[in-house]
Amino acid sequence: MTHADHLDQAADWFDRFDELDEQGKVELSLWLAVPEHQQAFTRIAAAIGQPEVAAAAIQLANRQRNDKTTTTVPDVVEIRRTARPWFAIAASMAVAAVLVIWLGLQHNNSGQAESPVTVAQAQTLTVETPAGSTESTVLRDGSVVYLSGNSSLQVNHTQALREVSLTQGQAYFDIAHAPERPFVVNVDTTKVQVVGTAFDIDKLAHQTVIRVYEGVVRVFADKSLTLVKGEGVILEDGNWRRTFRIDDSLLPEWRSGWLDVDNQPLGIVTEQLSRYLNKPVHIVGNSKQRIAGRFNLNEAAKSLRLLAQSDGLSLEEKDDAYVITVSG
Repeated sequence: MTHADHLDQAADWFDRFDELDEQGKVELSLWLAVPEHQQAFTRIAAAIGQPEVAAAAIQLANRQRNDKTTTTVPDVVEIRRTARPWFAIAASMAVAAVLVIWLGLQHNNSGQAESPVTVAQAQTLTVETPAGSTESTVLRDGSVVYLSGNSSLQVNHTQALREVSLTQGQAYFDIAHAPERPFVVNVDTTKVQVVGTAFDIDKLAHQTVIRVYEGVVRVFADKSLTLVKGEGVILEDGNWRRTFRIDDSLLPEWRSGWLDVDNQPLGIVTEQLSRYLNKPVHIVGNSKQRIAGRFNLNEAAKSLRLLAQSDGLSLEEKDDAYVITVSG
């Protein structure tokens, strides 16, 4: 069976993952017992922008295979397509994107000319999201970028270098492994360089926060830093402030629609919330007052009102802005 067949089957399973009955879970566990199948399923999930689905499926499969009470299953596992239409379209597009990369690599390995591959992988693109919206984009190299609300990313991939610039907002990157073509993210004067990894960059007015969820990241600011999985760094106006540990999670909380705040300045919290509001938030008074809480980004206006219930804060909604006043 070819790599293309594995990707096609992976797309089928991805389409109907949420609808599997007990027998379907057993069948999926058998299919995922093959390492090539796990790789294909993980690649499709990443291409669609939902790597957490692959992690959940593999965990489920391992649990099923370890269950001694599992019922007998057929010798041949039939792959059926019962997906909802939009998932089917997304999975098919992901198969096409991943196949372009794989066929290009096969072409290189055959010893023939490289020009068709380099042309296919070169890319210039601008991706923008309005306030209150998120968007995932599969780049030609197979990398996936997920943008939060009110964010902007410029892509400039060449034969030798995969370069992007995060000019506004927040982005989560799941980078396709390609040691011969480093992936560089520019954030003002800061550069973040990787080969193949998953990380998050939050670009604020005077602060940039980088968190690494997989692999290794090199950060070039006022000094060079190397971050590994589970580490993060805070830069203020391009200068190192501190390095910190992050929770052992698959994705940043904003990808799940939440903003977790632990003793953060009010100004930073409102800047993050404003990405999901239809108008900006202005602060009158001390914007460095510390805030803690968990806020629903899918209901950002309600979350802002909840925030304003903190001691010493009041909220006024005007036609063109929200105004939070800090007393004292």
